Amino acid sequence: MSKKRITGLIVGSLLSATVHSATVYISDIQFVAIREGLDNSTRAVERGLKSGTPLEVLEQSEGYTKVRTPSGNEGWVADYFLSEDMVSRDQLDALQTRLNKSNETRTEIANALNLSQQKIQSLNNINTNLQNENQQLKLKLQNAAELSEKAQAIVSQNDDVGYQIESLKQQAAAAVAKSEELQDTTQQKWFMLGASTLFGGLLLGILAPMLRRKKTGTGSWS
Repeated sequence: MSKKRITGLIVGSLLSATVHSATVYISDIQFVAIREGLDNSTRAVERGLKSGTPLEVLEQSEGYTKVRTPSGNEGWVADYFLSEDMVSRDQLDALQTRLNKSNETRTEIANALNLSQQKIQSLNNINTNLQNENQQLKLKLQNAAELSEKAQAIVSQNDDVGYQIESLKQQAAAAVAKSEELQDTTQQKWFMLGASTLFGGLLLGILAPMLRRKKTGTGSWS
């Protein structure tokens, strides 16, 4: 008995123990044909099933397994052409595909991360600008408040100054009236004083000769 036959029997016995397995795969030996009977000399219902092709298990018998192909054909294939696991090459291809997808995903994640970092930087810049604008607005508001206080103080001072000016005007008017009154009185006093002086001078001019005559007459009698 050939080594392949023995291997097929062993595989067949193992498959018989697990007849409820839903799927088996063409092993990585060669392209396989699915035949009508339990012999490789029977007619093939489908040829050229390549390694890794999944087959639905329908029945097992004497080292052969009846399967249904992906195209829907049913037939028998020797157990040594089958494997319960995907063949190494297909596993490698699957792993390579997963690796490629993983690399693509990693690249997408890296791009997304880079874009997120750019957006974060942009938001940080916007935040910094907003903080600066906020600080400037606070300073402007503070300056406006100070100007408002100064304006109120000026208005208050203007009110006080206006009151003081009005009071000074009234005092000045009273002073002018008093001055005019005093001026009139002073002019009267000076007039009286001048008149008195003039009258006194005239009286002295009249009396002085008389007094001199009297003195002269008294001297002659002695």
